Amino acid sequence: MAEFNWDSPDIVGILSKAAKVEPLEITDDDLKKINKYTLSPVTADDVFAFKAMIADNEQDDRNSMPFDLKALQDLKKLYPGKTVLKDHTRAADNQIARIYDTNLLQDAGKQTELGELHTELIAKIYMIRTESNKDLIAEIKGGIKKEVSTYSIPEKILCNICGCDNVKEYCRHWPGREYDITDSSGKTTKKRCKMLFHGAKEAYELSFVAVPAQPRAGISKETNNQECKAKEVDAKIRLSEAFIFTKKEEEKQYE
Repeated sequence: MAEFNWDSPDIVGILSKAAKVEPLEITDDDLKKINKYTLSPVTADDVFAFKAMIADNEQDDRNSMPFDLKALQDLKKLYPGKTVLKDHTRAADNQIARIYDTNLLQDAGKQTELGELHTELIAKIYMIRTESNKDLIAEIKGGIKKEVSTYSIPEKILCNICGCDNVKEYCRHWPGREYDITDSSGKTTKKRCKMLFHGAKEAYELSFVAVPAQPRAGISKETNNQECKAKEVDAKIRLSEAFIFTKKEEEKQYE
């Protein structure tokens, strides 16, 4: 079996997850946390802040690669201090904001397919108001810049068909495809493959994107929780690139 190289650019699409963003009123506690990351103190008039639902543990991810609760718990610790980019291009000029706080929001009345409490990972983000970013702030407020996605490294990627950890080795199952599963009585049923993100080893950045992966992705006002209906295109393309990469690695074992 071939081992993944998680630093390879071919794998980037697998690791991108989506979020939704809401406006945020800045409190004294927020300013205290923001000023941990500034070289000189800033005031509420200096900054524009918003919050993003980075991810949740629902299992209806569009690319069939959902997070579990442990992944969200790990990402909660990893994301404070991380940068926010215009897109996933990691150039210094693309840095527009920074995450200064995170928390987990749980719904005690709702369980996921895994039997976990439905949980959302919330990130609080600040931008320094400048002449050059006033249009971007207006676009965020106006709902034009609406979708964001995360980039992180999972601890494990568990196939729900065979149980293989695809961080360590590659299994032949494809997320989103259906497979025939035969139980101990000989009965065969179809099961849709999912690759579960269990835990997280690192979080790199949060980016504005045109099309996110999770159904609840999108920016909304604090009083408006309408689901974003944007299609995930880019991640699926990158998933295909990752599939080709792993196949090539597997073939090397037989050369």
